[in-house]
Amino acid sequence: MITFETKRAKEFGIEHFVCISVNPKEAIERPLALDAVDAMLKKGFLDRERAVAVGELGYNLINDLEEEVFVKQMDIAAQKDMLMTVHLPHNNKQEGMKRIEKILLNNEDENKGGSKYKREKILVDHNVEETIEKTLELGMWVGLSIYPVTKLSPERAMKIIKKYGTEHIMIHSAADWGISDPLGVPLVAREMRKSGEFSINDIEKVTFYNAYEYYKQ
Repeated sequence: MITFETKRAKEFGIEHFVCISVNPKEAIERPLALDAVDAMLKKGFLDRERAVAVGELGYNLINDLEEEVFVKQMDIAAQKDMLMTVHLPHNNKQEGMKRIEKILLNNEDENKGGSKYKREKILVDHNVEETIEKTLELGMWVGLSIYPVTKLSPERAMKIIKKYGTEHIMIHSAADWGISDPLGVPLVAREMRKSGEFSINDIEKVTFYNAYEYYKQ
């Protein structure tokens, strides 16, 4: 991911950057998950030039084993002053959001006038209609995942943006294991333009500039 894929992408005109972590789906494996976190630090993967964030962190099944690895990696990101990308679970997203909020609130230090974790450096991904308001309320960035079947359709994403505006919201797609469309972002941009309800500035913010502002921190 850090060497071969970066070189391969560059051959096709793509500047390739990575987020590195122990993914929530692997976080319950013991001792493998904890060994992987240690190896990530000892081998300096996060210190590589192309590593821009710690992630994806978060929940899959929403349990204490996942949370242990989640918080360990949040601490690493905080110590290194790095960005974090946080994965909301595929199921029961609101419960995942409640646990994220609890972690943030439990790590606020009123005496020091702030939190251990800089919320402006946290991107919460795979938001839906039931979670976006809380993500924004907590001062974090919103990721909207465009997938043909399993996540948001362009129409749902557009309704969310229409309701909550364009600040701190970014859309993305993927070339994933399941059914996915790597051209999901330009597809949403096209549909936003066709709808006549969004300005060019609105479209550019959610498809490019907000992500740029987040990742340039």
